[in-house]
Amino acid sequence: MRTRTWINLHPLATTLLLVPLFALIGLGLTLVNPRYITGSIAAPALLGLGLLWIRANVTSAEWPWLMKVCGLALILRFITSFGLEYLWSSFEGTSDGAAYGPHAAAIAAAWRRFGWASYADVVATPVGAPGYVYLSASVFWLFGYNTLYMKLINGLFAVLSALYTYKIGKHFFSEQVGRFSALATAFMPSMILWTSQNLKDSLVVFLSMWVLWLAAQGIGGRLDRIPLLGGIIALLATVRIETAIGLGLIIALTYIFQQRSNLVIRIVSTALSVTVLGLTLAYSGYGFLGQDFLERTLSVEAINAKRESTAYGGSAVETGAGSGVRGLVIFLPQAVINFLLRPWPWEATESVNQLMTIPESVLIWYPLFGFALVGLLWCWRTKALQTSLLWVYLLAATVAAAPQYGNLGTAYRHRVQLWPCFFILAGVGWYVWKDRRRKQGSTQPASLSVEQR
Repeated sequence: MRTRTWINLHPLATTLLLVPLFALIGLGLTLVNPRYITGSIAAPALLGLGLLWIRANVTSAEWPWLMKVCGLALILRFITSFGLEYLWSSFEGTSDGAAYGPHAAAIAAAWRRFGWASYADVVATPVGAPGYVYLSASVFWLFGYNTLYMKLINGLFAVLSALYTYKIGKHFFSEQVGRFSALATAFMPSMILWTSQNLKDSLVVFLSMWVLWLAAQGIGGRLDRIPLLGGIIALLATVRIETAIGLGLIIALTYIFQQRSNLVIRIVSTALSVTVLGLTLAYSGYGFLGQDFLERTLSVEAINAKRESTAYGGSAVETGAGSGVRGLVIFLPQAVINFLLRPWPWEATESVNQLMTIPESVLIWYPLFGFALVGLLWCWRTKALQTSLLWVYLLAATVAAAPQYGNLGTAYRHRVQLWPCFFILAGVGWYVWKDRRRKQGSTQPASLSVEQR
C-alpha cells in the first residue's frame, strides 16, 4: 500500500527509476538473437493451440488430467528446443535435420520470388519427406526462416500424439492403461529429445496415432471417418511412405474387427475403407495399397542393400545376413534385437550421444519392453481379434523395419516412432502384473484394471 501511494505521489521519480530498468531490458534483448525472441512469442501461441485441440477431443472428465499432463509435456519440449538451439545447435547436424531447414528455406525464398516451385525444382538432391519440407517451407514463407519454429511445432505434434495414445489405450483397455501410455509418451526422455528437434519424427508419430485412433473406432455411424482416414494416410505418405503403406495394409486387414454393427454393415464398411485406402496410395504413385512400393523395397536384395548402405560410423552393426530368403530369415531375430534393444549398455561408450542412452535403456525402456511382452501375451489370450489393429501393426512394422537398419543410431531414433504402441501394451502388462500380485489366491480374474468396467 505504501509503495502504491508513493508511486501515485511521485510519478516523475517513479519514471526516472524505471528508465534504468527498461534500459537494461532493452540491452538484454539486443544481445539475444532475434530468433529466440520470436520463438518466445510462438511458444505460448502453440501451447494455447494444443490445449484447444485437446479440449475439443476429450470429455469434461478427461480434460483436467490431460490438460496438466500435455501442458507440462509441451512446456518441457519447448525448454528442450530452446536449450538445443542455444547450447547444442550442432546436435542435429548429423541427421536429416541438417538438410530440412536449409531446403525448406530455399523453397520459401523461391516462393517469394517466383511463386509456386516444387521441392525438386529448387533442391537438386532432396532428402525425402517432402510433406515435412513443404510444411517447414510454409512456416518460413509466412514468418521468416527460423528452425526454432519447427522445433516448437514438433513439440506440439508430440503432445497430440500422447493424446491419441491415451485414447487408444482407453478404447481398447481401460482408463488406467490410457494414462500409463500417455505418461510414457509424454515424458520418456528419448521422446522428448527427438520430438524437440527439426525432424520429421513428431509428425510421423502424430499422424500414425491419429490414424490408429480413427481406425480403432470403426465407422460408428460416421461415414466421414473413411475419407478422413484416407486423407491422413495420404499426408503420412508424404512424410514417411513406409509407415503410411504399413498402416493402410494393417487397417485393411483388421478393420472388420473394429466394427460393432451387424456382419453385412461390417463387411461393406471394411470394403469401402480398403477401397479408399488402396486408391489413396495408388493415386500417390505406389500402387493399390502400396503394392508397387512394397515389391521394390521389401525384396531380399533391396533390404540387404539398404542395410549395407546405412552401416557406417561408430554405430554400424553387422550387415552379413547371408543370401536369399533363408539368409534373411536367419538374420531376422538378430535384426529385431538390434532394432528394439541395442545398443547394449556396454556398447554405448563410443560417444556422448551413446552414453546418454544408457540410463534410459536400463532403468526405463528394458522394463517397459518386458511389460509390453506381458501385455501382448495377455491380448493374444483374451481379446486377440478386438486388439488386432494395435498388435498386428506393431509386430508387422517391427519385422519389416528391423532388417533394413545397419546403424544403431538410426534404429534407436526410428524405433521411437513405434514406442507409443509399445507403451500401450506395457500399460496392459503392468496392470496385469499388479492385479496378479494383488489377487494371488483369489478366484477373481486378474484383468479388472486392464479392461473397461
